[in-house]
Amino acid sequence: MIDDLADFVTARMLVEMAMYDLGIVTPKEGLVDADIKKIMHFIGVWATNTETPGLDSHKRISLFGVGIMLTVTLLEFPEYYERYQLSQVN
Repeated sequence: MIDDLADFVTARMLVEMAMYDLGIVTPKEGLVDADIKKIMHFIGVWATNTETPGLDSHKRISLFGVGIMLTVTLLEFPEYYERYQLSQVN
């Protein structure tokens, strides 16, 4: 069992770190869809840092990365999540 939740990184912290690394200085509330897309892609790529040699140094997003992207989008940008219908009904 995990005793100390202080060591966890929140969805908000992930967004803030990605924004810092990408040089996005707009407040979260003022982000346009293109910025949100960049932030989520950045988080997805670096979630597991899966590299694919032979693809012109492009990085792939793992299934874990996709899960992190969707979860963070839902928690931090619910309007974007709904607008682009990112949920899947099973």
